[in-house]
Amino acid sequence: MNKRMIVDTGMLISFLVLLDYRFVRNFGHETLAIVFFLLFLLHTWFNRQWYASLGRGRWNMDRKLTFLADVLLLGSFAAVMGSGLMISHTLPTGMQKAPLLAHQVHHVAGYVMLIALGFHLGLHWSAILSRLERGLGFGKIPHLSLVYKVLLLLIAAGGIYFSLYYSIGSRLLLLRIPNARSIPVTLWTFTFGHLLILSLYAAAAYYVQKFFRQRKRKPVRS
Repeated sequence: MNKRMIVDTGMLISFLVLLDYRFVRNFGHETLAIVFFLLFLLHTWFNRQWYASLGRGRWNMDRKLTFLADVLLLGSFAAVMGSGLMISHTLPTGMQKAPLLAHQVHHVAGYVMLIALGFHLGLHWSAILSRLERGLGFGKIPHLSLVYKVLLLLIAAGGIYFSLYYSIGSRLLLLRIPNARSIPVTLWTFTFGHLLILSLYAAAAYYVQKFFRQRKRKPVRS
């Protein structure tokens, strides 16, 4: 489990950092992309039983939500990596004059992947949280549920703020962002801001999942 947490944390950090081309430049961007890809392979190997279990068991709403989120994540990942190979300045697969469409796909798929990662984490958050509470002793914190609610409000507010600050909607739709280059930003604020954006979607996915689970447990009145 420790190996899985290290791999997953490494994937998250490398992805958030490589999102901003201005700070890591081309070499850093492509190097971190390779690191992310290798960590993804390890993550897939650790969770290979998920692929083997697709044809077994019942497909309830919980499982359907998880499957759709994972398909979105895998699809955006494939689009990012495929287009990245085409426009690479370092790897021999790169084209000297890659079509504009490849750059656009790479750009949009990267932000779709940010949202999909949030969904993926949110739908697995119950299991992650229980491990964190056991491993770090969170269960001993008084009024823990209240602490979680306050953190959720802060995450939601921060995620909405940075979504607007970085014009995530415009980036997804390839719309022009006025004065985009003049937006004050550091690597720290960029990484932290996009972590909050990802966490916003994780929280949304978690509570959608929780709603359907509670609805399933609710007794049917005759």
